Amino acid sequence: MSEPTRPLSIRLAASDIDQLTARARRISGTPTGVARELIRSGLTDGDPFTQADRLLKIERRLAALSQDLQAVASATHQNGGSLGRLESMFDELLHALSGQPTRQEA
Repeated sequence: MSEPTRPLSIRLAASDIDQLTARARRISGTPTGVARELIRSGLTDGDPFTQADRLLKIERRLAALSQDLQAVASATHQNGGSLGRLESMFDELLHALSGQPTRQEA
């Protein structure tokens, strides 16, 4: 688990904010997230081992999220099949109660 964080406020020129926003759009992120990562990479003083460790942690988190997404997709697919069976059973029940022939009897 990561350590607790605290807010930090900084002032930037409008052009710097525009650059952060443009970079965030390119990577589908937020300007705050981009600024956070730039500050963190600057704090490591370009130490490749520290940066590699951070990248490995990020990769592990992404792998865990990918597995979670696959499990959710599988469960959704299974639920969709169950829903289809319930719908067909309900239709057959309605037809039986109304006295209309079902698709199988017709």
